[in-house]
Amino acid sequence: MAGVEQTEPVEGNQPWAAKPAAPAELPQVGAEPAAAAEAEVQPPPPAFSSFVLGGFECSTHRRPSGRRIDIIDATAHDRLARQDYERLRASGLGGARDGLRWHLIETAPGHYDFRSAQLQVEAARGSGLTVIWDLLHYGVPDHVDVFAPDFPQTFAAFAHAATTWLRAHTQGELWLCPVNEISFFAWGGGDVGYLPPFARGRGPTLKANLVRAAIAAMDAARAVDPAVRFVHAEPLIQVTPHPERPDEAHHARIVHDSQYEALDMLMGRVRPELGGAPHYVDVVGVNYYPYNQWRHHGDHGQREVLPLGHPDARPLASLLGEVYARFGRPLLIAETGTEDEARAPWFEEVATQALRAARAGVPVLGVCLYPVVNHPGWDDDRHCHNGLWDYPDELGHRAAYGPLADAVTRVLRAAARAEGEPAEEVAPTPPDARTALDSARARFRQALETIEAEADARGADGAFPAASFAALRDAGLLTVTLPPPDGGDGLAGPGLLELLRSVGRASLSVGRVYEGHLNALELIARYGTPEQRTQAAQDAGHGELFGVWNTEEAPGVALVSRPDGGWTLSGAKAFTSGAGFVGRALVPAELPGGQGRTMVLLRGPVPPERFDPAFWTPLGMRATLSLRADLTGLPVEPGDLIGPPGAYYAQPEFGGGALRFLAVQLGGADALLEAGCSALRQIGRAGDDVQRLRFAELAAGLEAAWQTVLQGGRLLAQSRLAHLQREPSQGSEATLAYIHLARMVTEDACLRCAEGIERAVGARGLLQPGITRRLLDLRMYLRQPAPDAARLALGRHVLEGPGWPDAGWSLTGDTL
Repeated sequence: MAGVEQTEPVEGNQPWAAKPAAPAELPQVGAEPAAAAEAEVQPPPPAFSSFVLGGFECSTHRRPSGRRIDIIDATAHDRLARQDYERLRASGLGGARDGLRWHLIETAPGHYDFRSAQLQVEAARGSGLTVIWDLLHYGVPDHVDVFAPDFPQTFAAFAHAATTWLRAHTQGELWLCPVNEISFFAWGGGDVGYLPPFARGRGPTLKANLVRAAIAAMDAARAVDPAVRFVHAEPLIQVTPHPERPDEAHHARIVHDSQYEALDMLMGRVRPELGGAPHYVDVVGVNYYPYNQWRHHGDHGQREVLPLGHPDARPLASLLGEVYARFGRPLLIAETGTEDEARAPWFEEVATQALRAARAGVPVLGVCLYPVVNHPGWDDDRHCHNGLWDYPDELGHRAAYGPLADAVTRVLRAAARAEGEPAEEVAPTPPDARTALDSARARFRQALETIEAEADARGADGAFPAASFAALRDAGLLTVTLPPPDGGDGLAGPGLLELLRSVGRASLSVGRVYEGHLNALELIARYGTPEQRTQAAQDAGHGELFGVWNTEEAPGVALVSRPDGGWTLSGAKAFTSGAGFVGRALVPAELPGGQGRTMVLLRGPVPPERFDPAFWTPLGMRATLSLRADLTGLPVEPGDLIGPPGAYYAQPEFGGGALRFLAVQLGGADALLEAGCSALRQIGRAGDDVQRLRFAELAAGLEAAWQTVLQGGRLLAQSRLAHLQREPSQGSEATLAYIHLARMVTEDACLRCAEGIERAVGARGLLQPGITRRLLDLRMYLRQPAPDAARLALGRHVLEGPGWPDAGWSLTGDTL
């Protein structure tokens, strides 16, 4: 611009400029950054100098007509940056969002000219404010194709150059938002043709490429500044079914959960082949506007928006809690605002809800008023009155909107009062059980079709259900029990039992191996070192299968000392479920010198030649591949031992683990019952009163067993709590006795179900592969270790315990 001091253009041969995607200069997409070890340990939560930030709209995309919009230019923010930042500081705002205009910086591939951002960056530095710089806010240079396979490296080269330049012009921490609203970008540009590149039906492809680009950009930025901080700004929505269309609840939940997919991809929970990992999510930014809650409709244009104050609208504080429970990261309301007279009440309500969430333990860092300056509309150049200040006059003065300015002042005072309140000594807020369960249900629906489709085939050929576990991995269910800071949802208790029952209903073989995977992760989380827990979370996030191999042949598996301080294993394990596919097996083994039994986490997959396929010739559960494995000679290092001697058998956890396989078994019985019903309907015998009586008895038995399993989960949770609080408890023995009761009731109910279905469908029904496979799998899986010992322990408690019935068993309460 005329009259604006300029810097020299940056060419690719400058010492600090990134050249086009040279492998030796830029990290490859998804590569581990140099400071990966430090990045995995989350940096301390950032604190902006005020709870309210101001955001400058910086979109630069083209309209369908081909005309490119440039909001920074249209509002004169680039020319008046110094005055704009002074206005923010004078109003008490201690931070901002601003943006680089990529299309002006890289006008030719690999050549970077930052003169268009010079005044903005210098003004930000002079103000002392913390600024989050957007690298990609919808607009890309004309020579860049966001669908291209090399787009991630092209964007990484730009990010490398931008980080180098910003680092040289920024005091203190450098903050970046790599790609603004990946979800909305993918929907608008890939699904409905609203944003460039105006594609339709290609949203998932675009989302994946944007995620890869964000990962590559973060790696490139950390190569310049390992301490750079990141905000990922994503829309925050709430989608519910219309009360007159309850049948749409499933689709409404899918749309609701889609808001998390981009962050799940970045964390490696979904589509791990994109390169995601937990350290790629630092601060979660949520963009929240008045139209972000609606009732689902098949035609998105006919959806009913739930405005502020609607009785069915969900409080924002609750939505923020859901996001934190899922991701375990600090939150920033990265965008919020509306137009005209609604500006002040909307902003004050959002900020009030954010402060309420912060008081409840959700680490909300602030609220960004976005935009802070009025601007022309994206579609029609209309004057959008949505900011704190208006367009400038000829002297650069911007008129303030008084009601919004007053609301900002009140929010700043309320935030200051909240900061002055004494901090409470409280335990970390646990993940919300309902949120975790709803998330797990939605994720499982993504994998269900694959698991059901593969079940009969694997039951017939005895091959491992690899496609099913790939589906569980892609749905993020291999990490679902991990705490949010480790990339999971924190699913536990009855919610976990419900998930296991659902998996068992789809396939008992998948349920058996999946239960073992979660069991191993739980043991590592409980007894492992911080380094072991972190590594296990990373491995599970990348799709590694874990398992627990306990059953063994005489004389058992033992550790044999080596001169260098390590050990080798001696002995063989039987029933190694997932043999050849479980890459991280947890193996109990005897320590030398009678020191006790410890857990060994094998360093990698057991070589295939150590498995004996001839050992596994069952009639049912063939797909679990529960082979015999000779472990003799495998090396073990000190860092491979999990927990102290005896930890694996510690009660009540060891006995309580039965609840997980009981849930899977009941899922298999559910599926058998459903198959029996279907068979009777097909042969026209569903109206027979004898069959009605039989199926009523079978259904009642399975439901009674399920309720005992849930009650066992409640009692186990109480026992754990008493142990954590170091309270004297007489209930551990009673809890274990009740879990034995649950084993007995479940086994009996499932056996009656198997026999009842055989009698009901007769020889004709048993010719159906689905029924035969379910029958054989269930009968095989019910053969759990020491069933008579469990019954004896229950009988001993009844006869010799405090009395029957045990008062501690008769508790009531929500299953969650």
